[in-house]
Amino acid sequence: MPDRRDDRRARGDEPEGPGRDSAGRDPSADWWADERRRRRAERAEDAEDGQDDRDGQDQQGDRWRDRESTPAAPFHPATGGTGTGDAGAGDPGTDSSGTGHSGTGHSGTGRSLIETGIPGPSRRLTGVGVAILVVCALVVAGITAVATGAVHLGGPGTGTAQSPGSGRTSSSSPSATSTPTRAAARAVLPPPGRTLPTAAGLAAALKSALGVPELAKQPTSVAIRDVTTGRLLYGKDPTTGFIPASTTKLLTSTAALGLLGPDHRFTTKVVRGAKPGQIVLVGGGDPSLATAAAQSRIVDPAHSFRDAPTVDGLAARTAKALRAAGTTSVSVAVDDSLFPAPQINPRWEAQYVPTGVVARVSALWVDENKLSWPSQLPRAKDPAVAAGDAFAAALSKNGITVTGGPAHGKAPAKAATVASVQSPPLSDLVEHVLLVSDNDGAEILARQVAVAAGKPANFAGAAAAVKAELTRLGVAGADTISLYDGSGLSRHNRISANVLSEVLVVASRSQNPKLRPLLGGLPIAGFTGSLARRFGGSDGVGLVRAKTGTLSGVSSLAGLATTRDGATLAFAVMSDKATKYDAHGAIDNLAAELATCGCR
Repeated sequence: MPDRRDDRRARGDEPEGPGRDSAGRDPSADWWADERRRRRAERAEDAEDGQDDRDGQDQQGDRWRDRESTPAAPFHPATGGTGTGDAGAGDPGTDSSGTGHSGTGHSGTGRSLIETGIPGPSRRLTGVGVAILVVCALVVAGITAVATGAVHLGGPGTGTAQSPGSGRTSSSSPSATSTPTRAAARAVLPPPGRTLPTAAGLAAALKSALGVPELAKQPTSVAIRDVTTGRLLYGKDPTTGFIPASTTKLLTSTAALGLLGPDHRFTTKVVRGAKPGQIVLVGGGDPSLATAAAQSRIVDPAHSFRDAPTVDGLAARTAKALRAAGTTSVSVAVDDSLFPAPQINPRWEAQYVPTGVVARVSALWVDENKLSWPSQLPRAKDPAVAAGDAFAAALSKNGITVTGGPAHGKAPAKAATVASVQSPPLSDLVEHVLLVSDNDGAEILARQVAVAAGKPANFAGAAAAVKAELTRLGVAGADTISLYDGSGLSRHNRISANVLSEVLVVASRSQNPKLRPLLGGLPIAGFTGSLARRFGGSDGVGLVRAKTGTLSGVSSLAGLATTRDGATLAFAVMSDKATKYDAHGAIDNLAAELATCGCR
């Protein structure tokens, strides 16, 4: 039957600690007398049930074995009397030998002091005490084993115990063989002296890619540079100017970031006009300004400006400010004078604007001058007035009466601002323009470069400002280019592969962190933007980032590729007289070869 002490512990009747009652006081002699009487009564009751396992000193060892599963009572020092004794060499509940030793000076029962009430300074060892003894014994045994050579520390056999003189692994070892030594980890990147491709290695690796008819039988230019040093590693007619097509956007974007910085924003505002009751909608050259209706039709956010402001939001702010000033009726003028005429580039193909390839360039438009966004057609003939119409309609929805229709006007100098909205940061605009090859956005950015440089914000002024900024940034050969627009639509543009690769090197330099969005905007082969449907099935998928350039008979690609050995290369490949073969696929294969070869 269970020891009755277990029941008392469950009820909380046992003393809280050695020599203390629950209140922390020393127990009195009377308490111990009562305790002795109660315990004797319990033992007598146990004997009557035939469960008394304390039959004398000769039965003590058996009693300890029988009680291995019974929790031992807490130990308390006895009070009064004299005598010494020990109930055993270890805790009865955990004695591993199953044999107990009786003490001397006791009644010969071998029971604990608290059970007998016999005073004395000795008491049974706790489980913790036994554990300490065991650990000490093991430590001594270990030291002895090392001293005698039974166990060897370190060396080839580390981790495996050897039997003395046997030469075999001890049966206590979990494995029959020693723990293998881990091989040295292979370097992720080779040492610096081995990473760069060589001119001979590149020529050998690209021989097959350049030997296809699409590139071998048509004028082709190639420039490959080490991004870290800027050194030209391979060139095939690299200095000749080719029609760049949309790779021109790399130059426009670099100049914009260099002059304005990635955090710059363009502001569209409403100011008080020169006439009573007139307000003027002033264009700040924000290519992303939109209507709420167009925003609601976005299907693929990747092909739209992120966080674009709306004229609806501007109208709501304007209406609030007007009502606060007691104004409920206004006329609206539009000011797009930031970008002077012409709006259409005379160096473009005549069909570009009518067919929606590009919009008229204006400092004030909504939805990139698309009247049925996102469709490229139709386009508004007067972008600023179309934006004014959308703004006036939104004002009316906000309770402001608009008299007459929007008309062109000039905002007074130092006119008070009624309300304004800002574009996303330039970094976002650049990334969008490069990712989807946005002609409209690129032309706006080119004009903004001219504004920032203090030049006329027309096509000629923009081209001159872009070239000047590239020169300032250290792009070698920038003075050799012929530039007529910001988008690359003009077939009169001439840029060499050398200059395109130089632009990428300059944008990658640590001292030009504000140019970094240029690299982030490069489409990823087989995944994003204008490269989403290219490089299909080739080894370059996901390993090449580059800007595309495409016109009739023109194919170009300029970007970054990381070789198998970890070297990052800036490359440009151009073909502008492809009258018999389409060079797109061949150029993709060449770029993929760069990404998968060591080229040494």
